[in-house]
Amino acid sequence: MKYYFYSAGLIILAIIFATTLPILTEQSENTLLSLQIPQNNSAVAGIQKYNIPPVSKNILPPEISARSVLVKDLGTGTILYQKDANLPVPIASTTKIATALVASEYFNPNSILTVNLGAEISGAKVGLLKGENLSFRSLLYGMLLNSGNDAAFAIAENYPGGVLGFVSAMNKKSNELGLKSTHFENPAGFDGPNHFSSALDLSKLTEEALKNYQLARIFATKDTSIVSLDKKYEHQLHNLNKLLADVKGVLGVKTGYTQAAKENLVTLVDRDGHKILVVVLGSDDRFGESTNLIEWTYDNFIWPQF
Repeated sequence: MKYYFYSAGLIILAIIFATTLPILTEQSENTLLSLQIPQNNSAVAGIQKYNIPPVSKNILPPEISARSVLVKDLGTGTILYQKDANLPVPIASTTKIATALVASEYFNPNSILTVNLGAEISGAKVGLLKGENLSFRSLLYGMLLNSGNDAAFAIAENYPGGVLGFVSAMNKKSNELGLKSTHFENPAGFDGPNHFSSALDLSKLTEEALKNYQLARIFATKDTSIVSLDKKYEHQLHNLNKLLADVKGVLGVKTGYTQAAKENLVTLVDRDGHKILVVVLGSDDRFGESTNLIEWTYDNFIWPQF
């Protein structure tokens, strides 16, 4: 009799277990799904990606003198403001974003480069001497902080094919990125009939450069110094981008100025995890207009909450 009840009990338990197992399994699957990180929250190169673009409060943008302007939300790729963003214009030393990107794809940070004719280049300089040996990393700092034309040409002349080979590689990279309003004649940003870009193209170029952790860190550096390989020469460097110290959330990227190009500035900003890129080309006041665009953007737009 005991055996009969014991067997019956086992049968009842088996029926209950068989009935509830699908429910338990379904609940377990739902729980696992709820714990998965949504793909639209994934981080690529330090930038949080999401599908819902920020919403405008319809606050009027500031008056801008610049010839070509773009403000872009990097989380969704949404253009938040533009003014003739496809217009090809002279870009001065914002060219060095392309120089840094192309060079970083060839040289290692510790590659030793020798300064040659680059030491004789005019314009903004680090103060490099002919025959001086420095690491590629050091030359990047000199080029991107001091906007050193001598550093830009020193990098280019150490590339296969020299300066001409390097400029060819710059234009090849431009084509690979689909930049339709861009062409380079030199690695520093000197004015020329075939040296130009647009706010839209520079935003794409900068996004590509920001994928490189080393470049992103250099863009955000305020002050440092570099030393030649033999330690005979030291060069003090100071970032020309005033917004690094003056405006909340600014993380670089690059200034530029020539008489023809006027004032230029590409700026990366991060506030509360919301990253924007501001490109101002051909401005009468690059720092003032960029600041106004930054403040307007964060005042005017509301980002989705997750």
